Amino acid sequence: MKYNREREQVQFVDNIILKLPRKWGNTARKQHAIKAEKSLKEANLWLLDLSDATKGSIDIGASDDDLILLSVDMVARVRVLMSEQTTRGGVSKAFNLYETLEALCFELNVRYPIEHDRKQILARLSDASWWLRGLRVAHNKRAEGAALNAGLVSKRAEVYCSDDALERRKAQRRRNIETLENINMVNTANGEVMSLGAIAATGTSNHENRRAELVTRMRGFEELATKYGHSSEFVTVTTPSRMHAVLANGKANQKYDGTKPDDAQKYLVECWARVRALLAKNGVRFYGLRIAEPHHDGTPHWHLILFYRKCDKLKEKIRGAFRLHFLADSGDEAGAKQNRVKFVSINPLKGSAAGYVLKYVLKNIGGLGDGEKSDESEMHSSETLYERVEAWAACWRIRQFQQIGGHYVSVWRELRRVDEGKLEGKRPEFVKAWQACQKNGDIKANFAQFIESMGGLETPPRKSLFMVDYDVLNVHGRYGDTLSFKVLGVGERFGFEVVATNRAEWVQA
Repeated sequence: MKYNREREQVQFVDNIILKLPRKWGNTARKQHAIKAEKSLKEANLWLLDLSDATKGSIDIGASDDDLILLSVDMVARVRVLMSEQTTRGGVSKAFNLYETLEALCFELNVRYPIEHDRKQILARLSDASWWLRGLRVAHNKRAEGAALNAGLVSKRAEVYCSDDALERRKAQRRRNIETLENINMVNTANGEVMSLGAIAATGTSNHENRRAELVTRMRGFEELATKYGHSSEFVTVTTPSRMHAVLANGKANQKYDGTKPDDAQKYLVECWARVRALLAKNGVRFYGLRIAEPHHDGTPHWHLILFYRKCDKLKEKIRGAFRLHFLADSGDEAGAKQNRVKFVSINPLKGSAAGYVLKYVLKNIGGLGDGEKSDESEMHSSETLYERVEAWAACWRIRQFQQIGGHYVSVWRELRRVDEGKLEGKRPEFVKAWQACQKNGDIKANFAQFIESMGGLETPPRKSLFMVDYDVLNVHGRYGDTLSFKVLGVGERFGFEVVATNRAEWVQA
């Protein structure tokens, strides 16, 4: 029979497409055809790499029930290995056991708990719930990475993250809510009984509380900037084009090198660390907020609002440091200087810095409200896209918000827990710091006053006047004895006064 190259090529593509999840088929076929126009060899290699995601110990199509069964199986495998080591004995065999266990974790992309002693390592690896947590994280990243490779994540398909990643996150939240609601806790002081879910809802895990706190902190920074005549710069930075799976027009990026969002985030973190180091070396001080959010294809980019002493030379130093380090990689590619680093100097006459950044805070915590459409997708409101942004951040373990400069927000949160009666006889500085953190009727908490009470903008956090006071306890848990930090209150860093918070002690009913 005469060899038919075209027919063999069609069969090759069809065989691989059949192995992929059904919803991926058409997208993968289109991506392959586009790549084949440039190089059939490269297109076929891409398709083979995509099919590799269906191989290995964790199937990307696995359900949560499959992961539960796998976690039980992993415990059985660990116990067999432990039994063999006990039977054979010897130091070298024990050493080999831990090497084998580490390799087992590596095989499944589950993080090996190397920071613990050997007894606690064995306790964790002998627990199905420990394996299940790690397997869910690994499976989510593996499946979502394959979805990116298949071109499923973009403004033309599934924006920010795949629909599968969104459903996995929703399922996780349902499990968490069910677990928390089914655990009742008792207040040891007054006998009050509450569900763990109700207790958790009072903290910053509640996105309404988290959003309100971020807005308060931003307004506090802006109030200080106004008081001291500081300037503000809004900076947007993103990654080189090779880290983007899909172009802004929705077409596949032929330069994409397979970088996933978590590695792209690490790139941004490293560049930012170099910028900070350079500015510190040149005596440039600043404060503000950093926000990480996804492009339509899931690649992260950052927005930063930076306040600094009003001076054109300082502004140029800040801009120069960003350009130097964020354009060091592929800085000469088309559009790099125009698109990868952008600056906007905030003009107070046209709008406030807090107002400028508020849109990005709201977009990433609960949506903009009033059904406003997203910039990335006309098909979705910002409220529905918030769920996708949150699922994206959870999947890739990306920290969305980070305060720059100022003082530790943990002290702010603990001072809000202090009852007024506990301040009797305390120094005026203590009372002033406490008052700044309280909301009393129409009088809102004042983050600017809190910063001033902690020592001001010129005082580094490690030299703040007040700090969280805690005790170190040896607690026996599921995996053995561990050190635990119990918050007692807020104390002076350079003195002896301590104010206890009204933290209640809860025990499981």
